[in-house]
Parts: sequence; structure tokens; C-alpha cells
Amino acid sequence: SFLALSKSSEKTWELSSVMTQQEVVASDGTHQQPTTNNQEDSSLSLEELLYSSSSYHAIAVPVTITMILSALTVIYINTDETIEAGEDALSVYETFHPSSEASTAQNLGISLVNTLIMVSVIGAMTFLIVLLYKYRCMKLLLGYMMFSSAMLLGFLGGVIFDVAINKYALDIDQFSFYFFLFNFAIVGVAAIFWQKGIPRVVTQGYLIGTSVILAWQLSHFNAWTAWALLFMLALYDLCAVLTPCGPLKALVNLMQRDDAPEMPGLLYEAQLPREARRPGSASNDAPSTTQQIERPSPGSTEQPVGEDPVSCERPETLVIDDSPITGVIPLAIAKLYRLPLTEPVQTTDSFTPLLEDESESATNETLAQHYTTEQLVTEVEAVFPRGGGKIDRELDRNGEVCYIVKDRHGVVKRILIVDEAGRVLERRETSSDDTENEDNSIKLGLGDFIFYSLLTAKAAQYSFATFAACMLVILAGLGGTLVLLAVYRHALPALPISITMAIIFYLLTRVAIEPWIETIFQQPLYV
Repeated sequence: SFLALSKSSEKTWELSSVMTQQEVVASDGTHQQPTTNNQEDSSLSLEELLYSSSSYHAIAVPVTITMILSALTVIYINTDETIEAGEDALSVYETFHPSSEASTAQNLGISLVNTLIMVSVIGAMTFLIVLLYKYRCMKLLLGYMMFSSAMLLGFLGGVIFDVAINKYALDIDQFSFYFFLFNFAIVGVAAIFWQKGIPRVVTQGYLIGTSVILAWQLSHFNAWTAWALLFMLALYDLCAVLTPCGPLKALVNLMQRDDAPEMPGLLYEAQLPREARRPGSASNDAPSTTQQIERPSPGSTEQPVGEDPVSCERPETLVIDDSPITGVIPLAIAKLYRLPLTEPVQTTDSFTPLLEDESESATNETLAQHYTTEQLVTEVEAVFPRGGGKIDRELDRNGEVCYIVKDRHGVVKRILIVDEAGRVLERRETSSDDTENEDNSIKLGLGDFIFYSLLTAKAAQYSFATFAACMLVILAGLGGTLVLLAVYRHALPALPISITMAIIFYLLTRVAIEPWIETIFQQPLYV
């Protein structure tokens, strides 16, 4: 139960914040250790905010549909007999049973103990899934999941259909009923696990249907157990995704590997519009990508924790000639290429000029020092070699300033951009096929759909006001989680914020808001 980026595109997202390594060559020809900068910009840029809004729209629509369908199913496809039978069937999962004679505190304690046992079993099963996935027992794992999905769609779906037929007196013969259920289950398993040749909307529809069916079944828990289970699952989701030993965190790390096999049936994948691109990925107007180039940092040999160094072609070192040619470029680019400057620039640590003399060693030594963001983005006059390459300042089709690196023959070697933070980005052209085939999607754990639906279904059993309040709060919490996803750029639990806020607003609506609304209706106030 987690919110994550798609596997193939997450690396592109991380590329905008992870610095690549550049080899610093000293004047004597020796090689210094590669340096990295582990400080990530945690601020939310406009591009990230726009991407978050597109992600929210893509994932909020199916979540809303699932919650509404679950609430309607629980309210309108249920009878007193089915509710009582469902409570009796689910009571076997309760070690202790709440009673009307016990106090509120006793029932709450009993429910918390019961749900703690349930969540412990869920955690153990999740660890088992992680082990099977890690050791590539995919036939066993996928076979179990396909069998479970077939039973859920065929058996539990058949129970719901049977209740609807009996309650609303629908005319259907037995052969047609079982024929429909058989095809419903088989097509569902194929759409969820095979997916080849099946429209994406069919797969998404079956995932929503699976969530609705399971939420209908879980809604037969008594109120104490259901609400305690939702609260405990929110805590479990927080620990399972964020803690170092969490099973869901381990599963996410395994699924993000390049050689990781596909794991269908666990995630709902929402496709984003083509104009919604992750920061650092290809845009629609110009099919290019930007890759960050690191500024050297003295004395630092540490690599980013948990990240593989991104390999890229090392910029060619421009050989300084005796008859220099000058050009105006940002200090960050001059620092990257170790170009001498015509005028000294003061560092943040001292007031020593950037160039103490005209020697190359002095230039290489001082260019590796730290500077402020304002200094790095400031354009300075640098010295280019007369017989070597040069860097030209130009405007692209979008009006953005870029710097064209050319060799001695005038051939373009690369296109550089300097962002507001003083980081040097390299723009790389990509083919239109790669842009079209890019997996531009966001994924939400199917468990999140199920438990969102369970909460709104239980709220709908009390009143429409509690249902509306819980649904809106869940969507607001989901939006907040997506904003955090854009900031931290790794998989986050989607249950804690939404479930906690929904439980609070459910109690607030039931205890305070509804009585106040009823009082207003009984005794109108005239303004």
C-alpha cells in the first residue's frame, strides 16, 4: 500500500536532483577522486507543482469512482440477512469479540488487540511475498495471486450478484448466471495479469471492481473492528514503507531494479497526459532531456547513498592557448571547464581573487572552491583557447538561454543550461519514438483503493454527511501525499494522512457537525 512513480520513469525524476560525478584533472596530470554533492534541493519548483497537479487528477478520478461505487454497493446491495451472515463469517478472524454490554474503553481495547493480530498476519504475509519475489519464485507467486483474483472475482463477485438478483428480483437463468461469472473471472485474471492486447481501461476497470468487491466483503466487520483496523493499517503502512526494514520498502527497492520481473496485480497504474512530464524528463515542445553536471567540491569523495552514479560523457577539457579568445558565460560553466577569467571573483570563504596569477595551477585550485548561487549564475568573461573549442550563448525555441559547447571545428558537442540554483544541466536530444514510448504514469497500491473504499463505505452506513466528509478528506490527504512525493521523490505511504484525517472528520461530523445541521433545520436562523 504505497504511492510510487512508475519504475521506468523514476530514474528520470531522480536525475534532476542527483549530481553526476565529474573527474577533476590537476595541472600535473594526476587524477583526483570524483566528487559529489549530496545536498538535494527540497524546495518545490513550479514544474514539480504542475506535475503534482496532473498526477493528482490522474489518480483522484479512479479513487473517487472506487469510493462512490463501494458506498453504493454496500448501501444498495445488502439486506439484513446478508449483513448478519457477513458478520458471522468475518467473526472467525476476531480473537476477542466486542459486545454491547461492555464499556466503550473495553470495546476499543478489544478491537485494537484484534486488529493488531490481523495486521501482524498481514505483515508476515507481506514478508513472505518479498522473499518469493527476491528469490524469483515468480511461478508460485503469480499462480497464488491469479488463483486469489479468480476466486475473488468469481466467488465473492457471484455473492454480490446473487444478493442483487434476489433483492431486486432480476430475471436470469442459472446457466446464464454461471456463464457470466466464469467469463467475468477469466477475463479479469487475463486483464490484470496478462495485459497483452487488452486495453488499459479494461485492466483499470477490473482493478476498481476488485477493490469494490473486497471493500463490500470487509464492510461486514462490526464498526469497532472496522475502524480500528483502518487505524492500525495506517500505522502499519507508515512503518512498512518508510522504515529501513519495512517489507513494502524492500519490495519497492526490488521492483525498481533493472532486472526486476513484472509484478502485476499489486498496483493501479494511472496514465498521465502527454503534456505532463516529470522534472528532468522530455518535454513536448523540444524532445530533449536535461542531465545535471556536478560542480566540484573540495575534499568530498562520498557518493550519494542508495543511488548508482549516473554515467555521462565527460566534458572535454579546453586547452588554454597563449592568445586567448574571451566569451561571456556563467561562472558555473567556467568552473566546470576550469577556464581562466579576465576579472577576479571573490569566494564566499575569503576575499582571495579567483585568479591569483595567470598559471593554470592557480586556476584549477581556485575553481574547485565553493561559491554562492548568485555568483554561479552570474555571467563572467572567460578565456577560450584560440586553437581549441569555445562556448556560445544562444536562445532556444522556447526563449531559454542555453550555452552551446563547440569543438575547434565548430561542431556542437553539447548544450548546457544553468538553472536558478547554479547547477549545470546538459540537454540531450532524444528520438520521438523514445518520447512516445516513455512510461509517463503514476502508480498507487491496490490496497489503498480497498481501504479508502472500506472507510467511505462504513461512513456511508451511518449517513451521507459522514460519507461526503470522509471522501473529501481522503482526496485532500491524497493530494498532500502527492505534494510530498514531488518533494522527497521516492515511494511514500498513501494511507496515513488520508486515513487519519478521515477518521478525525468522521468523528467530528458525527458528533458535532450533523447535530448542528439538524438543529439548524429544526430551528431556522434568519439573517
